[in-house]
Amino acid sequence: MIPSENATTFDGFPFILGWELTLACNLRCGHCGSTAGLARKKEFTTGEALALCDQFPRMLVQEVDFTGGEPLLRDDWPLLTKRLHDYGITVKMVTNGILLNKQTINLMQEVGISAVGISIDGLEATHDYIRGRTKLFSGLMTSIQEAINAGMPLTVITSVNHLNLHELPELMNKLLSLGVRNWRLQPIFPLGRACHGGELFLTEQDFLDFGKFVTEWKTRAKEEGMEMRTGDAYGYFTELDDANPPWKGCPAGLFSCGITSDGGIKGCLSMPDELIEGYLRERDFWDIWFDPGSFTYNRGVSSQGLGELCAGCEKYAQCQGGCSAMSYSNTGQFHNDPYCFYGIRMRSSTPQGT
Repeated sequence: MIPSENATTFDGFPFILGWELTLACNLRCGHCGSTAGLARKKEFTTGEALALCDQFPRMLVQEVDFTGGEPLLRDDWPLLTKRLHDYGITVKMVTNGILLNKQTINLMQEVGISAVGISIDGLEATHDYIRGRTKLFSGLMTSIQEAINAGMPLTVITSVNHLNLHELPELMNKLLSLGVRNWRLQPIFPLGRACHGGELFLTEQDFLDFGKFVTEWKTRAKEEGMEMRTGDAYGYFTELDDANPPWKGCPAGLFSCGITSDGGIKGCLSMPDELIEGYLRERDFWDIWFDPGSFTYNRGVSSQGLGELCAGCEKYAQCQGGCSAMSYSNTGQFHNDPYCFYGIRMRSSTPQGT
């Protein structure tokens, strides 16, 4: 990327990385933001991936989250995990759960996977419809039970959308009955296949209803032993926002970033590939991260760079325009997040024509 006029010397480090091990996937989910299915043409070899791991200590990386596609389709994930574990780096994995069985869980524990996330996107009919495979949900309930029985720390991750919003209370009860203790809810991004699934999109009222669900049910979940958490694109600045500590701006390119399976570096893996800052086959991680032209949308933010949805907002100094991926995917701009509790409230209370 070309340095902007606001480009400055940056001295932060990428403490948390999302690493897309492969874009190959054994599902074709209707809400997949990365349109996963086939592997990228030139995904990293095992040697290249291990060499990348060797760059992480210098970059002060503390945590790596393996994602995909489906990361378990890549045979060398145990080697990569062990290399990172030997460096003292925390390694977690997000999977669709199809390949998660007793043997896989035992191997995860042996090589150093510290926690696993499994995607569940509604009750049985809704989940199987979104994911495009019948009887998938029932199999995942078995996978979840296997992980819990083995003592593997587990989080269920739900992409909240128009089809599953009304199912959240019943889904919570189902997860509690299985013994799930961590549930992360993330609003859907209109990227990849989700762009073609208008039936999944959240309306502004849906987003407010999502907030009401979290507000009303989070305490009950905690009383029953479940920690309910929300994604970075959830908020901000009303009684519906559950962020603790409060939201202080998008972390992409400040202390976190994403790595694609062919070595692309971007602010987070939710962002489209057009926002890749550089490729690791061409430049070292250090050089891409500290390039004055990298991540300028977050490293040189000013009030003049706000989109119309955020311009003039009194929360700007703290918020910085919300989640970058949500803003860009919905409006084609950064710092213009339409899914904001405070912004929706302000727009609904402003008479038309003013």
